[in-house]
Amino acid sequence: SASRGPIHRATDTVVDRVAVSEVNPDLIRKAIQKYLESEWGHKVKTVHVTVLDTADPVMIPGGTVELQVIPNSLEEGLGRRMFHVEAVANGKSRKTIQVVADIAAMIDAVVVTRFLKADELIDMSDLKTVGLRVQQVNHPFIIDQGEVIGKSASRPLPPETPLRPAFVKPPLVIKKGDRVLIEARRGGLSIRANGVTKANGQVGQTVTVTNLDSGRELRAKVVAPSLVEVEF
Repeated sequence: SASRGPIHRATDTVVDRVAVSEVNPDLIRKAIQKYLESEWGHKVKTVHVTVLDTADPVMIPGGTVELQVIPNSLEEGLGRRMFHVEAVANGKSRKTIQVVADIAAMIDAVVVTRFLKADELIDMSDLKTVGLRVQQVNHPFIIDQGEVIGKSASRPLPPETPLRPAFVKPPLVIKKGDRVLIEARRGGLSIRANGVTKANGQVGQTVTVTNLDSGRELRAKVVAPSLVEVEF
């Protein structure tokens, strides 16, 4: 009818629903832990991360979100640290989250199982590994038993002592009073004599020996058990 007003047709409004991912403190903790484990390699066995500012979960648009820790050379080591965690979705940075976390680390430290006297040889049965919390990533402790087996104690070591490099040394292969073979070489000429050591010695060390044939004292380098070498 001409008397009727204009006709308004209703149209459907389409709302694009964008995928949204939730980033919670536990996901952030795992991202930081993975980053630190990659950074520190074999220096420590396990890394423990405690997120201190446990804020509400962050909603990130864009589908599946990957968390990446932004490296910061000014923030290193253990204890309370600040991290910047970037949320990336579909290859694009969506948000950077500032996080404060407490970082702790554990190692498998090599310890002795019995009392060892100075200069006593260390065998596999004298060692074990125990979990030890460290105060710094570049800790001073030995974590590989292979670095210790066959060496000797450089000082008395009580049981359960975590070993450091300074606590062990190459073993003594010659002791004071041992009978040794004294060898002197020059070109193709070799002269040998029997002698007695006047001091303990490791391979490579120089000790005083007495030539039993001449009675002279000589300075000789320890090259093997019962063998020393002099220059002439």
